[in-house]
Amino acid sequence: MHLKPQAETGFPLPAPRPSKPQRIAIALASGALSILLIGCATKPAPAPASAPKKTASAKPAPAARNDARPAPERRSRSSEPAAPSASAPASAPVAKAERNFLRPSNGTVIQRFNGRNSKGVDFAGAEGDPVIAARDGKVVYSAVGPRGYGQLVMIKHDAVFVTAYAHNSKLLVKEGQSVKKGQVIAHMGRTEADRVKLHFELRRNGNAVDPVPYFASSD
Repeated sequence: MHLKPQAETGFPLPAPRPSKPQRIAIALASGALSILLIGCATKPAPAPASAPKKTASAKPAPAARNDARPAPERRSRSSEPAAPSASAPASAPVAKAERNFLRPSNGTVIQRFNGRNSKGVDFAGAEGDPVIAARDGKVVYSAVGPRGYGQLVMIKHDAVFVTAYAHNSKLLVKEGQSVKKGQVIAHMGRTEADRVKLHFELRRNGNAVDPVPYFASSD
């Protein structure tokens, strides 16, 4: 006996609605490529197998000489200057005209940007706290995001800037919708997170940057 698949429960979707891969492709085409690829690290290609080394034929050891000379004394390297360690280049100062983003949450910052394992800023809060759009723009993604992001909203502000808002409990905007600076776009949650928080990312020309210097009132 064949059972007909039941429709998924949840919010009613307009028909026809693009599949998730199609919607991600739309977001990619809109300039949000690097955000959607976060966490999808490319595995390095395996190193080519080295050729087996030829076994050298055993040769008789030379006879020890009686006129062995002492080994020359080696100079200590402690007096030699150490090579300078490579440091990350300092970020360029943010132009005043670009310091016009709002903080997306009033919560306390619990994780700052470091460019390695943190590509954005995390804000603490309570379940259901408002998440606001940092600037005017157009929603290019509003659904469950890549693994580790939970329910995700992405907003394209112009040809340069894209913002992402992750781990929401409820999404209040749809893809293609225009939003205003300060508009509530989601409710804070803990989807695919270890606690209730908002993970906020800012991309400038596709590169992750520290959002704090771009806030209208930096903390």
